[in-house]
Amino acid sequence: MISGRALHYFDTVARCRSLRQAAAMLNVAPTAISRQIDQLEAQLGAPLLERSPNGIVLTDAGELLAAQARETLRDFERVQEHIADLKGLQVGRVRLGAAEGVVAGLLAPTLADMGERYPKVCFDIDITSAGQMVERLRLGTVDIGLSFFTPRHDDITVLESARLDHHAVMAPNHALAGDDEITLTRLAEHRVILPDATYGARQALERGALRAGISLKPSFDTASLETQKALALNGAGVLVLPPMAVARECARGELKSIPLAADTLEAARMDLCVYRHRTRSFAVDTCLSLLTESLRALESCAE
Repeated sequence: MISGRALHYFDTVARCRSLRQAAAMLNVAPTAISRQIDQLEAQLGAPLLERSPNGIVLTDAGELLAAQARETLRDFERVQEHIADLKGLQVGRVRLGAAEGVVAGLLAPTLADMGERYPKVCFDIDITSAGQMVERLRLGTVDIGLSFFTPRHDDITVLESARLDHHAVMAPNHALAGDDEITLTRLAEHRVILPDATYGARQALERGALRAGISLKPSFDTASLETQKALALNGAGVLVLPPMAVARECARGELKSIPLAADTLEAARMDLCVYRHRTRSFAVDTCLSLLTESLRALESCAE
């Protein structure tokens, strides 16, 4: 029977692709890891690792075991959390996949509140696009998804949604900064900063441009919200975002947020999602409850 320690050691090596780094992460000697992997190879009757000038490479058998090890260790961690729930310890780990634009205005304050109420709960936050978030929910690498324009799938349950209007966002000295509202035609006359085509906001904007018969080509194409904001702060172009994503910068007078003209663009739909076929721990359910409250409050403020 494969021991939990051997599986944990092998999983760490598979993720690091280095015995030395894995040993540092696990706080054990590299020889201790080598012994465990030698035992695994003897039990399975196949080599799992190969040494190369660039580090460790997994064999085909190693890749199979690495995939199974990740799933087994995640399942074991969830069992531990559920047992802790039964004991009333209220501990656990919540893994979230989120759009970068929801962090400052929604996710960070909600998780800070939960962390204060339940100091034994830990959080893993994965910044990702809506499509990637769906895949990670299915794989079990995240428990909760929070993103704009989440693709609809039968196995992904949307627990709550909030609708937020898009604004054009630019530096205060930009040529558009004096407008009361901005049309796509007017926007297309200026340099635009957009996320890449995998993001729902970009797809919604392109649909709006197509309906209006406008060619809207970004001058800057980047998935990083911080990069988008840095470009706008330096006057490089105009962003198209819900105001929540730039609330701090607008409050400080660094950026200006102007509504898009009515019917220019469909409202941003922010979705709170889970994988339908997975049992949820106390920590995950509590986090979902708090995020639901935050989403409802956010939509009420936007109305």
